Amino acid sequence: MLKKLMKFQIQLQWQQLERGASSMRGPMDLFMKRPETAITRNKKEKLRQQNIKEAYNKEAVRIVHRYIARWFYQAGIPLNPVRLKSFQEMLWAVGSFGPNLPAPTYHALRVPLLNKELEYTKDLLKGHKEQ
Repeated sequence: MLKKLMKFQIQLQWQQLERGASSMRGPMDLFMKRPETAITRNKKEKLRQQNIKEAYNKEAVRIVHRYIARWFYQAGIPLNPVRLKSFQEMLWAVGSFGPNLPAPTYHALRVPLLNKELEYTKDLLKGHKEQ
């Protein structure tokens, strides 16, 4: 799994280099934050002290929250998904990736990502059906 992830990240870096991406991620980023580790770390830290960055950047947090809220309002999405654990996990994954995360395409959301999520759900159900 780790080899596949590293191979994917290296391929992604080469694609960014070929496209001339302005803020290329370096080789040390392969050993830094990964979405999975950020999610598990944040799950363990339910109660924690506010760090300096959070205390100092309250205005930046308000601006980001406005963008998120505006997206919900423009898309006509009910606000209930904000309460889902997967919503917070998505924010952690996006934050740990960095500023140059490309948005998934309409086709990617509709076909391959949906199929992968379906497989994931079926695998979860296998354990319950066997019991």
